[in-house]
Amino acid sequence: MGDIYTFTYRKLLLPACLLLAVPASVLQAAPSRGDEKKRPPATEEQLIAAARLVDTYVAKIYKKKGVSVPLDASDPVFLRRSFLLTVGRIPTVEEARVFIESDDPNKRVLLARYLMNSKGYDSHMGNWLIDMLRVRDNFENGRTAAPYMAWVRKSVAENKPFDEMTRELLSAQGAMWQNGAVGYYIRDKGMELDNMSNTMRLFLGTRMECAQCHDHPFADWERMDFYRLAAFTNGQSEIRRNVWNTVWREMREAKEERTPLGNMVRFLGDEVYYASLTGAGTGRIKLPGDYQYNDGDPNEWVSAHTPFGKAIRMSKRKDDDDGLETFATWVTDPRNERFATIITNRMWKRIIGTGLFEPVDEYVTPEETTSPELTRYLVRLMHELGYDLKAFQHVLMLTRVYAFASSEKELAPGEKPIFDGRKIERMSAEQYWDSLVTMIAGNPDKLPTRGTSDAIYYRGRPVLVGEMTMAELQKEVFAIDSPKALRKYATDLLDRFEKSSRSGGKKDKSMMMRARGGRGALKGIARASELESPAPKGHVLQIFGQSDRVLLDSATKEANATQVLSMLNGQVEKLVVANDDAHIYKLSKGSVRDRIRAIFLGTLSRPPSKQEMKLMEDEVAARGEAGYRNIISALINTREFIFVP
Repeated sequence: MGDIYTFTYRKLLLPACLLLAVPASVLQAAPSRGDEKKRPPATEEQLIAAARLVDTYVAKIYKKKGVSVPLDASDPVFLRRSFLLTVGRIPTVEEARVFIESDDPNKRVLLARYLMNSKGYDSHMGNWLIDMLRVRDNFENGRTAAPYMAWVRKSVAENKPFDEMTRELLSAQGAMWQNGAVGYYIRDKGMELDNMSNTMRLFLGTRMECAQCHDHPFADWERMDFYRLAAFTNGQSEIRRNVWNTVWREMREAKEERTPLGNMVRFLGDEVYYASLTGAGTGRIKLPGDYQYNDGDPNEWVSAHTPFGKAIRMSKRKDDDDGLETFATWVTDPRNERFATIITNRMWKRIIGTGLFEPVDEYVTPEETTSPELTRYLVRLMHELGYDLKAFQHVLMLTRVYAFASSEKELAPGEKPIFDGRKIERMSAEQYWDSLVTMIAGNPDKLPTRGTSDAIYYRGRPVLVGEMTMAELQKEVFAIDSPKALRKYATDLLDRFEKSSRSGGKKDKSMMMRARGGRGALKGIARASELESPAPKGHVLQIFGQSDRVLLDSATKEANATQVLSMLNGQVEKLVVANDDAHIYKLSKGSVRDRIRAIFLGTLSRPPSKQEMKLMEDEVAARGEAGYRNIISALINTREFIFVP
C-alpha cells in the first residue's frame, strides 16, 4: 500500500489480539448511568465484543426463521457503503485504490476506525442532526440563527453524549449568543404547542400532534395529556422585551420607525431581543377556550403532569421556575425507556438500513419487534456507551450484519425485518452533493469551512470588528431596564456603527468566509455542511431533495425530471464532466487503461470489469480526450453511482 492513504492504515493497524475472542460481557460490566462523566471511552476490544453479541442475536433470528446466513458484501461495496453512511461521500480515487488493493485481513476494521475518527464524520453527522432539529441559518424574517447552528455543529465535533445534548436543548434559556441551545425554542417562537409535539416525536417517538386539538382516536393520548405536557415549558418570553416594546411604540407613534434611529431600534429587536429566552417554565397552563371534554373547563389553569414514565406533577396554583429543567430531566431519565429506544432505533436504521421498528419515530415495545432480545440489548448498549452515538455506530459497523451483501427484497405489509442485507436506497441530497465535490476537489475535508463568527452585522455589513461581539452587545442591552436608557443607548450605538462603517473597521479577511446566517456562508465548492442551510432554490442540494427544515422529515429521495436535466446538461454536467480541473481528471494519468481504472475507482469505487474496460477503451479510441468525459458522464448517471449499496 504505497500511497498517501498508507500512513493512515499503518497508524490504525490493529494488534492481532483484537481479533481473538473477547468476552461478550466487557460492555455489560460498564458503569451505570449517572457515571458517564467518569467513564472512559469504550476501547476497541469492547466495541468488537459488542458487535459480536449483536451478530449472535441476529443469528438467532435466522435460526428461528429457518433462513441461511446472507453472503458478505464485496470489498468495493463495503468500501462505498461505509464512506457514504459515515462521512457522507464516495471515496477518492486514492482511498478506493488503497483499500481495494490491500491484502490486510483487518482492513475493514481499520476502515471503520479511520472513517469514524475523520472530519467527514462530523460533517455528515452534523447534517443528520441539523436536519432532525430543523436548523436553518435564519429564523423568521431573516433573523440570524448562527449561534444555534454553531452550537449543534460544535456538539457533534465534541461528540457530546446525546442525552446531555438533549437536556441542554430542552432546558435552554438566556441569550442565544451566549447559549446557542436556546435556538431550539426560538426556532418555534410563537408556536410553542407545535414545538412540544415535535419534541415528543423527535426524542420519545410519541405522536401527540392530534392531541393538540382533540383526544387521539387511535392512541391513549388525550387533549388534557398534551396540555399538561405543554405546561412544563409554558411562560417563555424574550428578555426585557417590554423595554424595547415601549421604545418601538413611541417611535411608531412619532412616525420615526423608518429613520436611521428607527432602523437601529428595529435591529436591536430582531437580532438582540428576539435571540433570547427567559422564563424557565411555569409548570402550569390555561386550557384553550374551545376545550371540549369533561376533565377540564375552557380557560381553566392546569398543572404540568407527565403521561408516562416517572410520574411528575407541578402546582397549578402558582408559577414554578424550573419547568424546563424538570421536563428535560424527565425526557432523558434512564427509566424513560422511550428516549433510549428511539435514538437506538434511529442509529440502527442509519447504519443497518432498516429500523428495529418502522417508522423510527413511533415507539413500540421490544416485544413488538422482530427480536425483543436484540432490541433490549441494543438499548442497553446505548445506555452503557453513555449515549455516545459515534461509538454506537462504530459497533454496528463492526458487525457482520452490516457487512452483508445488499438485498433487493421488499418487506410485505406487516412483515417484520430479519436484517438479511442492507436495502439499496438512493443517496440523500447531501451524500450526492458531497460525492460530486469529492470528484471535483478530492478529499472535501481539506476545503475551507464556514467557521463561526459572532461579529456584529448591521444592514449587511460587519461593524465594530475587533471592538464588540454580538454576545457583548446582548449583555450590554439586557442590562438596560428603562425605555429612556435604551433609546439613548440606541442613539449612541448608531453613531458608533456609522463611524465604523465609514472607516471600514478592522475587517478580518477570514471573517468574510465565516457564516453569519446566510450572509457569510460559502457559496462555491464545499461540503453541504459548509453551505447555506437549507440550500437556495435551484442548487443541486435543493433539486435532489434536501429538507427545507420547516417540517420534520421533509427531505426526499424521490427522483424527478429536474434532477435528470441537472445531471445531463445542468449543474452536474458543468461542475464535474466539463470541468477539466476536476480532481478525478488530475488523477487519471498514465496509460488508457490506467486512466479508465482511475475513473471507475473515483466514481463507482471499483475497478472496471473486463467487458467494461473493453467498451471504455473503444470509446477513448474513437473520441480521444472527449471519450474520458463521456465515460464519467455515463458513470455518474448510473443507478450504481446514485444508490447506496
